[in-house]
Amino acid sequence: MLITIYNRLQKFLSQPYPFYYQGRLLITSSLILFISVFLFNYLIEPFEVNVQEHRMPFVFICLIHALIPAIIYWLCFSRLQKIPGLDERWNVGREIIVIVSLLLLIGIVQFLIRDVIYNNPNNWSWRYFYEEIRNALLVGALFSCIFVPANFNRLYRLNRSHAEALPEVRLPQDVVTGKFIPIQTQVRSDDFLLDAGALLFARAEKNYVEIYLDNDGLVHKLLKRISMKELEAQLAGLPFLLKTHRSYLVNLLVIEEVSGNAQGYRLRLKQCDEAIPVSRNLIAAFEEKRKSL
Repeated sequence: MLITIYNRLQKFLSQPYPFYYQGRLLITSSLILFISVFLFNYLIEPFEVNVQEHRMPFVFICLIHALIPAIIYWLCFSRLQKIPGLDERWNVGREIIVIVSLLLLIGIVQFLIRDVIYNNPNNWSWRYFYEEIRNALLVGALFSCIFVPANFNRLYRLNRSHAEALPEVRLPQDVVTGKFIPIQTQVRSDDFLLDAGALLFARAEKNYVEIYLDNDGLVHKLLKRISMKELEAQLAGLPFLLKTHRSYLVNLLVIEEVSGNAQGYRLRLKQCDEAIPVSRNLIAAFEEKRKSL
């Protein structure tokens, strides 16, 4: 029973999740966070306060309490977005860990500035340390329950509508029939000739690449010790191949259907049950490449 629960939890936490903390969207979400927290504190006053302890007008206290989480949020994800390929490796578990860590950090900073805001001899006490951490977690959980699902649904609808609006393209498969490409692997005795016309897609798997081929209507898999970067470089002369994800190289000639979800697009290929992802940051390149064929 416990093993089953653990496996389900592990599967849930490892599910891909959209990394939407980038570029203009990060700035926009930081501003939304600032405005939302300010209005929440100023209009609702969710926590008991003693006006006699205030060193400044209440409106400025609310501004400070709203500015701190917005700055921490922006600084954290400004750093994270610079990690190569993180958006494609982002999942539910990482999302939860980062959000909880941010809330704890926000609570600590709110505690450290109490002397600036409140005239209370007990500012530096475990009681107020606990209260600031608790308040940050409570407010953060409330905002997460509102904004995370809302943004997830927004991205899902946006990518799905874009995918449905893509024009149907019938690509000629016979342009690469009988074209064989010599591929050099990291193990010399494992070098081989790749039938370009039979290639469906390739997927990186740790130190190997799984190459899926159409073998007279049946899918045949080759496992080769080669990096995706090395394979992509050796196939650079084939205009119908595109890296749609950090781990996937796809033959655009065999796409049967394009659909969308919160992470980006999903491709269904001939003879393949596996859905091939197209990362959000590679959607423009995918659409442009598809039009050029």
